[in-house]
Amino acid sequence: MSVTQTVIELEERLWQANREGDGAYYDRVLRDDVLVVSRFGVMGKTDVVPQVQANRNPYLKTELSGHHVLELGADTALITYRADVVAEVNGSETEFAVLATSVYVREDDGWRSAFHQQTPL
Repeated sequence: MSVTQTVIELEERLWQANREGDGAYYDRVLRDDVLVVSRFGVMGKTDVVPQVQANRNPYLKTELSGHHVLELGADTALITYRADVVAEVNGSETEFAVLATSVYVREDDGWRSAFHQQTPL
């Protein structure tokens, strides 16, 4: 599988894990020193994994589009795309869109997320 296909698949699977409240998947894929920047602030792995696991405002639908992948080196890749999301917030469905960027690093046990950032549209 190409690097482009790999990182697109990883991003798709992370959004799926978010929909399912699968914190264990995040725990496996995120590096221990990951940085995540979103409307919730700047977080590390110890913040993100429990938040996904709790699934308090579940994502009901996520659609990713406009993927662009840049291979920064043999073992590093950046991906950027648009995510359209339907989430349940306080019992009501809410729609929003973000532009997202992630950086992945290939390590001995596979590709791991080192950085993820979202900009609300």
